[in-house]
Amino acid sequence: MRKKVNDRPAQWRKCLTAAAMSFVLAVCGLFQSLAAVPVSAGTTDAIDGQELTNSKEVSSLISDTWEEDYFGSITVDTEAGKVETDGETEKLDEVIQTPDASDGSEENVTIQQHAAGEKDTAESDPLLEEYIDTLPEDTLYTVEETENGEYEVTAPFQTKRLIVETMQLTDDYDATEVYYNTELNETILEFATEEDTKEAFDTICQKYGEESCYPDEIYYVDDILADDASLSSGTSYSWGTAYMGMNTLKAQAEGKYGAVTVAILDTGIDRSNFMFQSRTISPQSYNFIDANKNVSDNHGHGTHVAGIIADSTPSNVQFLVLKISNSSGYSSLLTIKTALQYALNRNVSAVNMSLGFVGVNAMSITYLDSLINRAYRNGIAISCASGNNGVDVSYCYPACNSKTLAVSSFGQNERAASYSNHGSRIDFSAPGTGIVSAAANGFLVGMTGTSMSAPHITAAVAYLKMMQPNLSVPGVYHELQARCRDLGTPGRDEYFGWGCPILTNLLQEGILNANNVVAPGSGTATPLLKKVKSTDDGIRVTWGKVKKADRYVIYRRKGNGSLKKVRTVSGSTKAWTDRNVSQGIRYSYAVKAVKNGESGSRSAEKAAVYLKQPQKMRTIRKNSGTAVIKWAKLARVSGYQIRYAGKRTMKNAATVVLSGSKTRAVLKGLGKKTYYCQVRAYKNVGGVQYTSPWSAVKRIAKK
Repeated sequence: MRKKVNDRPAQWRKCLTAAAMSFVLAVCGLFQSLAAVPVSAGTTDAIDGQELTNSKEVSSLISDTWEEDYFGSITVDTEAGKVETDGETEKLDEVIQTPDASDGSEENVTIQQHAAGEKDTAESDPLLEEYIDTLPEDTLYTVEETENGEYEVTAPFQTKRLIVETMQLTDDYDATEVYYNTELNETILEFATEEDTKEAFDTICQKYGEESCYPDEIYYVDDILADDASLSSGTSYSWGTAYMGMNTLKAQAEGKYGAVTVAILDTGIDRSNFMFQSRTISPQSYNFIDANKNVSDNHGHGTHVAGIIADSTPSNVQFLVLKISNSSGYSSLLTIKTALQYALNRNVSAVNMSLGFVGVNAMSITYLDSLINRAYRNGIAISCASGNNGVDVSYCYPACNSKTLAVSSFGQNERAASYSNHGSRIDFSAPGTGIVSAAANGFLVGMTGTSMSAPHITAAVAYLKMMQPNLSVPGVYHELQARCRDLGTPGRDEYFGWGCPILTNLLQEGILNANNVVAPGSGTATPLLKKVKSTDDGIRVTWGKVKKADRYVIYRRKGNGSLKKVRTVSGSTKAWTDRNVSQGIRYSYAVKAVKNGESGSRSAEKAAVYLKQPQKMRTIRKNSGTAVIKWAKLARVSGYQIRYAGKRTMKNAATVVLSGSKTRAVLKGLGKKTYYCQVRAYKNVGGVQYTSPWSAVKRIAKK
């Protein structure tokens, strides 16, 4: 049942922002609670927030806040009288004649039009306005008129979440929750309503720029079956595998090279399909929608994509399966970025992203750029579907990013596919029409789209990386380009790029330019800084070990000073205690690894205030119901916390907080039994509360 919302005329505006886009999989044109702790945002004016230190913690946030009524986009064709909501089509007249189609409430809609000078859509198309009146009233909608006269309706703020690419916000903009993703140096804001989300978005964009703030938008995967799909006549299932020579190459390479890992960001995988019998699925594969390790594909798209790579490569090509869509085919921006972050932390050899962010201002989107740049530096090629909208690929992100491989589609007739996006940013083309690959329950299915083309190129990249693991992304590009069959006009063209790589003689020819390798230091992983904590001995810094690291270099920032090198420790070490610290002062730390003489990048910073453990604690029982606790004064603290309980373990302890310099607390309402208590100091810096270790446990004898 649809709730009607608005009876009054909408307030139409002609504008276009990043919030108008929708995330789509390119196959068909549209594709626990957190155990969080306070974290400093890096300035003395920083707002309070909770720390998310890794991808799995961000995934838990996504899972805990997911709503089942999210949608990707609605296409309204008033001329044809049709409404399509994420692949489900209805008749427009049946929708707008629902009994509750009007309640007199005000509408929240923004109309966006491609061409300047067009007349107001609200006045020119009353059927659209009638349809808008049938939508739920508690959602903010954006309506964009497309070039073919249809209207695309999206809800960019439905997750009520914004991602801001800084950890130095000085205002929470009325967010109900604030999280710091310390690994990516960004702030995640959650709001009570969509109106609050949009108001904050507009304000933050004015202050920090549109490229720094993103609504966590929803995308939908809408796959299609190909009626004209046919099995390859060779040893492969996809005709594309045979076309590119990877059917024979697969047999030649089997057993001759070490393992390479390909990350597949998609809807998961059906492991039971026979195409994956000899394939290693990494135990580190992860489901970012449900925040668990179950990457079973209950949609089908990811299984088909993975099947193309399996069909085209030998068994040493392993899969890191990262599930980014739920069973209905929905995901979000934050989900995708978190999964890509996770993949790069595991130093994969290649990444397949058969998805795209489609919109007229895609070229200005930078949300994944920091990770794309990191992958580029480390020699990890990212193959991206160019999209199936039949428009310029500059409208599809991240395919339009110059550091990814943008892949277009063609059919068995070697003609560019009409659905495939094109343009000067297309790098390569690959088979994409009528591709046979894995489906659920051990079956095969034919599918069409640039989502099918991208994994063919990913498979080609896997061969290059198994032959030369430290091949750079420009090196990958050069090796593919040199082997391209030119299918369009001579040289690079807007439909095929450089053409389609043919790898039949790859093993015989070998790598053509062995000097195109990752720059020194680029391949050294960045340590994950796990914890920076005040102890009685100093501030203890712990980090995740980098495989085969020779040593670690530790950097420290005192207060708001500069970051300076303070210590180098052995590669077998994963913790260090800084004893050269002063009471009540905040210190920030970062760590980098050195391997084979090459330095990697520094980790994200974490901070702590050094606070000594309270000493000289005394307890006095005044009577059966009252006790006095005393301790020695500490310098540069904001106050003290006292906890007491009937057991030495402090289980179910009550807590008393004292601000200022008081070093005496009176506990009242005690029962006629023995109690135990502890004291610790705290200090507030930059909106974050730091604490000392708890004192030794003292006994309060019963009286």
